[in-house]
Amino acid sequence: MIVALAAAFALLAALVVSGSLTSLDQYAIDHLMPALKPSAASKSGNPYVGLYSPFSSGTNWWCTIFALWTYPCSVLVSGLVMVSVVSASLRRSRPLPALALAGAWVVGNAVELAGKGLLRRPGLYLTHDGVRSHVVAFDNSFPSGHTIRGALVAAALALLWPAGRRWLIGWFALVGPFLVLSSAHTPSDVLGGLLVVAALLGGARLLAASPSFAGLGSRLPGRVVRKAPGAPKPAAASPPPQRVSR
Repeated sequence: MIVALAAAFALLAALVVSGSLTSLDQYAIDHLMPALKPSAASKSGNPYVGLYSPFSSGTNWWCTIFALWTYPCSVLVSGLVMVSVVSASLRRSRPLPALALAGAWVVGNAVELAGKGLLRRPGLYLTHDGVRSHVVAFDNSFPSGHTIRGALVAAALALLWPAGRRWLIGWFALVGPFLVLSSAHTPSDVLGGLLVVAALLGGARLLAASPSFAGLGSRLPGRVVRKAPGAPKPAAASPPPQRVSR
């Protein structure tokens, strides 16, 4: 399954670079990205948007909602979530799934950087008042790192809050559409992120279940090994035999 997902991602990347999906992404710009219009632009720029600030001051109210909704997918917030989940899982003596997801987070960010550094799609354009402008930000936006990190954040939080899985799934289900509506990513970017994170989640599950990884987890410093309920207590060591002098 993981191999099939990786092959699907490679095929999608080839289609994006070749321009086969340009019509799909261009349709999204023309009809699904109101945030690209000058009327939706923020009044004052913020160079740290996406790092520790989800939006610039003066941003349109609905763009603000999109930005706040997807902000947990940022590198900073998602990284803090991963560290917190791993720390809590260590205290609960169940660190393996959290450690596997943290490893997937690192790999996912590496895939995002590699894709955006190596893959370049044909130009996409915004037409406003008869003027056609090249949207340079979409030239190297494949795949969507926000989509990758969003799924991993939801999976990590579900480890600590199993009862909230429905809420987490509902939150993540809107991440992709909101990324498109806020003009942060094109549909093909989001689809690429979904394929990457599906493969990463599958790999994390296999890694957490592997015996070698379980042996590594048992040797973590400070980990408390809890006994299974009803397990017999170890027998007390018998005292050494006494020598009798005659």
